Amino acid sequence: MPEQEIRTPEHIYTWVDVDAHLAALAADGQWPDWLHECDAFWDGLDVTIAPHALPQEALSWLGDVFGVGSTMSHEGETVLRLDDVPGHPSARLLPISVRQREFETPRREPRWRERRIVRGLGEPLPRPEAPLPGNVRIAALHSFKGGVGRTLHGVALADAVAQRGDRVLLVDADLEAPGITWMFGAHGRRVDFGYEDFLALLHSSEDGRPGDAVTLGAAYLPNQMIGNVVVMPTRRSLRDIAPPRLEPTDLLTPDRSIYYLTESLAELADRLGARTVLIDLRAGSSELAAPVLLDPRVQRIFVTTVSDQALYGTVRTIQELGRRAPTRADDPASVAVITQFRQEGHRELATSAATMLRDAISGTLEQTAPEDEDRTVDRDVTLEPIFSVFQDRLLALPASWEAVVELVRRRQLAQTLTPLVEELTPPKDVVLTDGALATDTLSVARTDDLAYRRGILSGFAGRLAYAETADDTDFLPTESLRNMLASHRTKPPLCVVTGAKGSGKTFTQLQMCFRKTWRDYARDVGVESVALDTLLAPVLVSQNLSDSARERISTIQRDASASPDTEPATQRELLDLIDGALRSGLTNMQWRRIWLTCMARAVGIDASPDDVEEKLADFGSANTRIFLFDGLEDLLQDLLDSDVQRRALRVLLIDCLDWLRSLRGRPLGLVIFVRHDLVQSAIRQNYEHFFARYRDYELKWNHSEALRLALWVAQRSGALQGLAPEEVAAVKPQGLSAMLHPLWGERMGSPKSREARSDGWFLAALSDFTEQIQARDIVIFIKESAAFSVEDSRWPTRLLTPAAMRKALVQCSLVKIRAITEESPQVGELLKHLDGLTWEKKRIPFSPETVDLSNQSLELLAANGVVFREEDQYWIPEIFRHGLSFKATGRPKILAIANLVRQQNNLD
Repeated sequence: MPEQEIRTPEHIYTWVDVDAHLAALAADGQWPDWLHECDAFWDGLDVTIAPHALPQEALSWLGDVFGVGSTMSHEGETVLRLDDVPGHPSARLLPISVRQREFETPRREPRWRERRIVRGLGEPLPRPEAPLPGNVRIAALHSFKGGVGRTLHGVALADAVAQRGDRVLLVDADLEAPGITWMFGAHGRRVDFGYEDFLALLHSSEDGRPGDAVTLGAAYLPNQMIGNVVVMPTRRSLRDIAPPRLEPTDLLTPDRSIYYLTESLAELADRLGARTVLIDLRAGSSELAAPVLLDPRVQRIFVTTVSDQALYGTVRTIQELGRRAPTRADDPASVAVITQFRQEGHRELATSAATMLRDAISGTLEQTAPEDEDRTVDRDVTLEPIFSVFQDRLLALPASWEAVVELVRRRQLAQTLTPLVEELTPPKDVVLTDGALATDTLSVARTDDLAYRRGILSGFAGRLAYAETADDTDFLPTESLRNMLASHRTKPPLCVVTGAKGSGKTFTQLQMCFRKTWRDYARDVGVESVALDTLLAPVLVSQNLSDSARERISTIQRDASASPDTEPATQRELLDLIDGALRSGLTNMQWRRIWLTCMARAVGIDASPDDVEEKLADFGSANTRIFLFDGLEDLLQDLLDSDVQRRALRVLLIDCLDWLRSLRGRPLGLVIFVRHDLVQSAIRQNYEHFFARYRDYELKWNHSEALRLALWVAQRSGALQGLAPEEVAAVKPQGLSAMLHPLWGERMGSPKSREARSDGWFLAALSDFTEQIQARDIVIFIKESAAFSVEDSRWPTRLLTPAAMRKALVQCSLVKIRAITEESPQVGELLKHLDGLTWEKKRIPFSPETVDLSNQSLELLAANGVVFREEDQYWIPEIFRHGLSFKATGRPKILAIANLVRQQNNLD
């Protein structure tokens, strides 16, 4: 892009044009040495010159730079003529005032348009005096135009850095068109602290320090952490779409550092334990972005397409930043990301754009000392422009954070950004372990030892299969548990944890209870920085618990009582209270007070429905507790057919939580474990909105967690010797497959066979056609597989043999069918119909006519993952096929059908 020479302006309509031209001349270094300042206003132009300079010299210079005839004498004073209608003498005059005085250099500020037009505009801004606090790295994403993929690449970058183990503070600083804020809001997360809050607290600081902003941000932002990414949206409410009340430039007051904002963000990140801050800025030449972009310690990431407007605007922005805030050797170099181009057809455009951007970035590097002039610029530019090829599936993004992150991972966008990710995550000290050797040492040599290990694996898995028989052994933390704890580091949770039958609801409640406090539970889950040390108070538990488990729960209830002198109500007393209420026609308010009474009595508060709200509020004014509910399916067994029971559950799930939220300071928490289908039956209106609010806490197992659970069961049982619990928790998803080889081998045959890979087979075999897999199915599968493997000596290097694994599916399938029948009687009736077919009809694939089912019935089965339609034929997943005794032509096409389903589910 050719440089544009500053010429005499073609038009001078107003004082604004005068101001702009003088500023451009100053920035270009075209002011004489004796000229200090020029400030244009609507009613005049003030010019400040050195004492030794003559006013006439200043007026003559103005006449030269604004063009022949631009200045004149009028009524005894010199004026600047503004443009009027062509052919008419201008009567629009701007008086010029010239004063001589010694000049005090004004404070320069990081703005696109500085407030005072002085000769120093041609010089760079003052350098920061020190590195960013805590040696935090800040990177800011900027684009000259919107819609180029800036926010999407920012999310992908934050996720990629977090995946490497570094905590990231992601700031949505686009105060006019926030993208990350909407993703976070659609994710259902509560926002307690936003970027506008941070700016307001910084602005209200009286001592020029960010104390309150950092303290309050560090207190509330941990609740907005997703994985290892702490998200700071623009504002707390998406309903507010008005312009911001405060802008970053409002912080540029004389008593503060001109880099107050970036330094304060670094302090906040350091307090949060984040090594990296990523800021998504407003597009264009906006003052909303200036204080961040003009700090040379910030790594600038420019995102652009190959279109002329976006590219040239980006280059001009880079050049201007190089003039105002050049990059020194110890500053991070800028990087450009070129997006939305096709490899075929746009290759030359992309290459040309990369050259242009690389040259522009090279120009931002501050010149080195003369002895270093022999160095090439390339040695200082650490990152070449990054190419991000156009992908159709990234054109229309989903709404929520979770869906966007899943999409960018699936499209491997982070791999594109690898050089930038590595720049933002400097290598840590490498610690060598013998983990790789541990896998080799797990091979089994002795047949009797092998049979013993298979036996203990089967026994341990059998005890885990049902929470009622499980003790407080170590448990495997899942993403949903981490989400719940990470969102409630400093305040009690008020949430609903849903899951299918067998997903681990009762087991999770018991493990929570056995830890006694929220902080101790967080410690065992592995979520750090949880400051909430609140007692857990079980209210209702499963009615199928063993006697020993019930005794332990009673002890935990007594420990959580309001005082040592009070005795909590027994489970029988609470059940009687609810049973009596179910026999009465109660209103929503009356039901709310019944549930609150159960909570109060569970901690020994002598309350009745008439006074419970007052007594709980009084208790909460000086105490905190987290109440836990489980076993609701035992209590509300007729919920699908009973309006009374549906009302009771609906009030617990909505009204009780809302009432607890209304308490000042929210001292009381409530976690409700309930089956997914019961929630759907109780909340028939706005169900999707309700479910979205608590989606992060749903007990479901993705493929990586399912594999990790299998590995954890094997390790915890003692069957896999030489494998430490820390290795199970720390292994990356891509490393799980190899670590599971001692459990079930690399393939469902010899390593060189053409059989399916064992881990892929396992996932496909236990998943339904909605890609759901339940913890109980996994544990029962291991129990049965290990039992069937005990006598098999043909596979000495693995615990579970291929034949045993296939055989174990029968029992798993029967358990699965019983579970889904309990959850959905309507689906259960259809399964009973399929099971009752004659043997010649029990073949897959099948047609609707063969099995005598209507399209509507098959759609219901498909929605529950029981069947999958491929053209005019239907398939049944392995987890159901075996229990229904359906046969397949030849060997079951487990992986082929699973991959087909996965591809279809991944379509945008």
